[in-house]
Amino acid sequence: MRDNYRRGLLYVTETPNSLEYKTFARQLMTEPTGVRTLTDADLAQDPNIVFDVDLRSASTMRHLKTLLQRRGLGCRIFLADTETGVVAANARQLGADAIMSSRSRPDAIFRAIEAHFSVTAGDTVKHSIDMGVEALDDSFRSLVEDQVFDTNGMTNTSGIIADAIDQAGIQEWMNAVRGHHVGTFQHCMLVTATASAFARKSGMRRSDVVTITAAGLLHDIGKAAIPLDILDKPGALSTEEMQIMRQHPVAGYDYLVRRSRIAPDTLRSVRSHHEFLDGSGYPDGLSGSQIDDLTRIVTIADVYAALVERRAYKPPKTPLEALSVLTAMAEAGKLELALVREFGRIMVPDSVNHRQAG
Repeated sequence: MRDNYRRGLLYVTETPNSLEYKTFARQLMTEPTGVRTLTDADLAQDPNIVFDVDLRSASTMRHLKTLLQRRGLGCRIFLADTETGVVAANARQLGADAIMSSRSRPDAIFRAIEAHFSVTAGDTVKHSIDMGVEALDDSFRSLVEDQVFDTNGMTNTSGIIADAIDQAGIQEWMNAVRGHHVGTFQHCMLVTATASAFARKSGMRRSDVVTITAAGLLHDIGKAAIPLDILDKPGALSTEEMQIMRQHPVAGYDYLVRRSRIAPDTLRSVRSHHEFLDGSGYPDGLSGSQIDDLTRIVTIADVYAALVERRAYKPPKTPLEALSVLTAMAEAGKLELALVREFGRIMVPDSVNHRQAG
């Protein structure tokens, strides 16, 4: 079972220095946090939160409404007088997943958190995929119409997707994508899932995982500038068509530089995800140290996703077969061998048993 407490647990109260509340917080394996001192920074990792505060207070409600506008996957539990209608209504306004008696024991709270995750897993996957596709659609349209890019929206969506993949597992998430989407959007979503899961399982902090997730979503945004008869062609592209297709990294990069506040490392991954370490890639023929770590990860995820997805002109490869291709590319000097090996260890665990059996 996945550890649903890995995201952390906050116990929020009005009197964090009280011995009674400190004792109860320790039974929840945390420390109390004062509601007045609660900030966005406390919520950055999307923790599970137990609120033990007076929801009849107008100032408390104003403060919490401002802080809790954005919703992630963490469970929100409110300890309150369940017989008081106004308290229950206010808790629901704040996104309560459970309203429990103020006398609830820690073991009951832990069961409520487990129940929250078991109930929401399927819906969470679908919601995150729907948000990802909507973000892609909006991004492609913004490029075509040369509109301002929604940087905050992309960051928020990337966080939701990263958490959903972490909760449900990459295979469930990718299978859901394959079952509902095709073509360019499917590819972007599979790259996103691969890069995000690799980053999370590598032990990166959540902010870096969200950055890599966003890079996966955005890596092919320049394809919005490519004619559909080329983009959706069921067979191999001609030389002339390939030249046009290869314009998409620069098209995406140029648009985001002008119309977004996307971070420079993500911008580089959009432009350079088809570059190879031996200098044989495009559009700039970069090599070696000219290609940064984020771009190297997105490139591996891009190649892997292209190999395992089903296309009209080819069947999908198995994860082991795709890893063999990545390994051959690394041994030829195109990809970083150490990174591919780590990718295989984390993302294709069967490869470890396969090597040992060999």
